[in-house]
Amino acid sequence: MRKPAKALALAAMLSAGTVLVHPAPALAAAYSPEAACAKESGRGGWTHVRDNKRTMKSGNSVFGHVYLMWNRSLQKNCVAAIKTAFAGTPTYTQAILHIKGGGAYRDPGKLTAKKYKHYAAAIGYGKGQCVDFEGYTTDTRVDYALAHARRGKFANCG
Repeated sequence: MRKPAKALALAAMLSAGTVLVHPAPALAAAYSPEAACAKESGRGGWTHVRDNKRTMKSGNSVFGHVYLMWNRSLQKNCVAAIKTAFAGTPTYTQAILHIKGGGAYRDPGKLTAKKYKHYAAAIGYGKGQCVDFEGYTTDTRVDYALAHARRGKFANCG
């Protein structure tokens, strides 16, 4: 009767070890675009807009997603670039909100200005403006493989 108990204990320890060895998916799941925008703005109420998500890729590898959000009470847009690869590890990450007719809000101002563990979020005034959005993130290697996504058209003209 002791063998099944030992086998069960070993299985429990191995599965717990697997969770500790691979925490990145759990960490990434803790960050939503709503939470990222709320943390950066100090206010909740961020909602998804139409055509608001793109996948940040480097070749066939997915590094995360970039989202466009709207806050009715603030009358602002937010772009959140949320990492799924290398989550919890500081890497260069950037979110960009482009305004039709010129100008952009960026976090950070330059991709290599700051490393983030989970996300970058750029907030800008968007009432009555058409916007586009874009996100970047890198890996942890010396050569910094760059993952990128952009909608590539101006829309959400509210």
